[in-house]
Amino acid sequence: MKTDRISAVSTRATAVLLACFLFAAGRPADGQITFRLGGTTLIVESSSKRLAKAVAKQVGEVQRRFDENRQALHTLQGAGGEPAYPVREVAGLIARTGEDLDQAIEQVGEPGLEGLSAWSVEKLQSIQEQLKALSVQTAALSSDLSTPRAVAVVASLEWHGSPGLAKVSSAPPKPETVSAETSNRLLDQVGEVVNRIFFLASHDDLEVKLWAGSTPAQKTTFRFRPQGQIKGSTPAPTIIQTNGKRDHVLRGLYVYEAAWAKGAVTELIKYPNPAGASAAGLASERLDLVNGSSFFCCRFDEQYCQHVASEKECRP
Repeated sequence: MKTDRISAVSTRATAVLLACFLFAAGRPADGQITFRLGGTTLIVESSSKRLAKAVAKQVGEVQRRFDENRQALHTLQGAGGEPAYPVREVAGLIARTGEDLDQAIEQVGEPGLEGLSAWSVEKLQSIQEQLKALSVQTAALSSDLSTPRAVAVVASLEWHGSPGLAKVSSAPPKPETVSAETSNRLLDQVGEVVNRIFFLASHDDLEVKLWAGSTPAQKTTFRFRPQGQIKGSTPAPTIIQTNGKRDHVLRGLYVYEAAWAKGAVTELIKYPNPAGASAAGLASERLDLVNGSSFFCCRFDEQYCQHVASEKECRP
């Protein structure tokens, strides 16, 4: 019995070592390797597949809560009698979903997801800004009732004892609303952010092979790190010597610095862009590995970096 137990342990150890060698040589298409040695079956998953499963599980819960809370919005009568939702409820749902996504990614407990979190934060902030702008427009229209002419009309109606006005005056103010059509357009965008992350995770597609190139010179230094932080940690930068590539880069938003040393002088291209760069027409693109291509080119002769479709597009 003791010999059999040692043999079984040795079999498992051999399988694990073999799996490590195979994963080092190249990730399997399905992210796992199955071994059958004697009566032992061992399934070894890649670290990327385990991470993808964890993210998909957490973000799947965010999806579920978002759908439930969206269905629970109160439908009111808006301007012209059209269906509308309270602005506070719509804004609260957007903010709550952003918090849920942050917590979901944080609860995975794996380093390197800061860029993915930064991507979701930026997308949801943009949607919040759209809603805020609409609310300001609605408030501006409502404020027309406080003009001197409107006040005079109201005073005239009160003087004549209009029963209709008395009824309106005694009613509590209606909550600020936004049309159901507009609300659903914004909430569809929120759903797309959540669904995008879930789709990538559920398809084990959270990693890319990043190629970084430069022109007119090569062998320049491209440093990049995830935008944002999780639990206050600042990730260390990853370095690629152009034209080169790096495997297993997690999707997300990244800040970067490209450096070309020419003797005692070093030319730099940075993102975020330095002040005044956009005004001069030299603004670099963000490194977006969620929606952007995995080919990135820094053009030192024009002082900007951008996503390109392939290596061929990064030439002098």
